[in-house]
Amino acid sequence: MVNVIVLSVELLLDVVGLILGMRVYSRSSDNGLQKAWGVLAITLSLLLLCDNLEWMWIFSKGGEETIPRFTELPMNHLSIWHIVRVIVFFQFFSLFPMVSLKPGWITLSRVVSLCIPILLIVCIACCYQFFNGNYTELKSFDAIWENLDKQDVRVRLMLFIISVITPSVNFLFPYMRRLIPIRRKQSRAMVIYMCCFGVIMSGYIWLMLGTGGLSFNVFGYIVILPTIFLNVLYLRNENPLSLPPQPVEELKTEEIEAIREIAVSPVVLDVSSRMQRLMKQNTPFTNPEYSLEDLLNDLNTNEHRFNKALHYEGFSGFRDYINFYRLQYFKEQAQLQKDLSVKELMYLSGFTSRSSFYRYFANVEKMSPSEYMEMLTKENK
Repeated sequence: MVNVIVLSVELLLDVVGLILGMRVYSRSSDNGLQKAWGVLAITLSLLLLCDNLEWMWIFSKGGEETIPRFTELPMNHLSIWHIVRVIVFFQFFSLFPMVSLKPGWITLSRVVSLCIPILLIVCIACCYQFFNGNYTELKSFDAIWENLDKQDVRVRLMLFIISVITPSVNFLFPYMRRLIPIRRKQSRAMVIYMCCFGVIMSGYIWLMLGTGGLSFNVFGYIVILPTIFLNVLYLRNENPLSLPPQPVEELKTEEIEAIREIAVSPVVLDVSSRMQRLMKQNTPFTNPEYSLEDLLNDLNTNEHRFNKALHYEGFSGFRDYINFYRLQYFKEQAQLQKDLSVKELMYLSGFTSRSSFYRYFANVEKMSPSEYMEMLTKENK
């Protein structure tokens, strides 16, 4: 049974997810990671919205004056159409933790190699769906095992297992620091993100193998609610899954050696060193109106080289980079000018929004600016 009230509420949530996804995309500016999440959220919300509109049409079909409250749902376990759609979403969803920790890690060749399982599943699925002509309907969980001797059922089960394992393995990349040098650190939002993936994956497994219509009723909520929550995270922070890299002077010897092992061209190294000198000597970030165009002019370089140097240093975008230096400057001035208030130091450092500053400070330092000032006062006594 599918409940029309449950479906109507889900339709509303799909619209909310779509609007928030569009908002994330519109605010992404130069940040490719935030823009990519916006595209993913928009696509997912549209797919769910179209699915639910189709079901609402099925509800209203039949010439009745009022839409029935319930309708029978023909169960279709191990549906190839569901597997193909879900594996595409899961594959891209599972790459965000790694891309967040190592900006610039995703290249065209790496995308192609990571999409091989997707292409394999889609090709096999299309061949069976359109050319084989033998598609066994599985209307119950028991029917899967009863028909396991049939080739199309075995293939669909294999595709289902691949669609579960492949994206799950991608979550291991952030923990392979010996093979993939990473300058950024995981934030608490990363744990939330992984939990959201676990919830959505559990809902997918339940939908594919579930024994009743409840799995269909609940699956849409299992997908759209975490998506809405993550949209909010990306609206509050352009890279919510990781924290900015530590200043070089605070790094351990082995961490510095690992950074030196990162393959990068001499041109990018030169831009990176000039960026650091500019920030430390001229402190242009203290100007609230300082823009990407201003920085490119100061460095006498183009945006492509700048982004390469930015990613090498572990930053995901211009605002991420500028806010990092503003925060470091705030901490320096807090020690040098003890008579200034938090608000005065905030404006002195180039921040203009109190709420954004407090949120960013607490996210990086794990304390509020006021608590940080109190800590400095106690240390100086």
